[in-house]
Amino acid sequence: MNPYGNKKHGSTGTLTYASWKAMNQRCTTNPTSEHFKHYSGRGIAVCERWKTSFEAFKQDMGERPSKASTLDRIDNQKGYEPGNCRWVTMAEQNKNRSHCVLLTHNGTTQNITEWAQALNMRPQTLTERLRLGWTTERALTEPVKTRRTK
Repeated sequence: MNPYGNKKHGSTGTLTYASWKAMNQRCTTNPTSEHFKHYSGRGIAVCERWKTSFEAFKQDMGERPSKASTLDRIDNQKGYEPGNCRWVTMAEQNKNRSHCVLLTHNGTTQNITEWAQALNMRPQTLTERLRLGWTTERALTEPVKTRRTK
């Protein structure tokens, strides 16, 4: 059986089909795949419904809204399945990467880049403060010292 389902759907050249095919390729169980350690190697899989049927994927997800949209897993510890996927922009998806550090202060949770932008500081400054053992509150509230030039 064709691992990408029945190709008689007429959607082979569409953005939605390209996303579906890429999702399946990322989750291949081939350990020589460049994506193996980030997907199959971590136990990330495509549900049977989507793995074998583009039509089922399209029915659950709808058409990919635009070329700027990407397929995102809401919970990065779970696989590609209904209820755990959504179409988002790349900027939104970058906030949901498994390596993002989320900080909560005064009831607001954001990643380091978002906090740094909001506080007008470099993300590296915030990262270094945390690496040095600063509390989240201190890292986010202590003013950045500027260097004086002679």
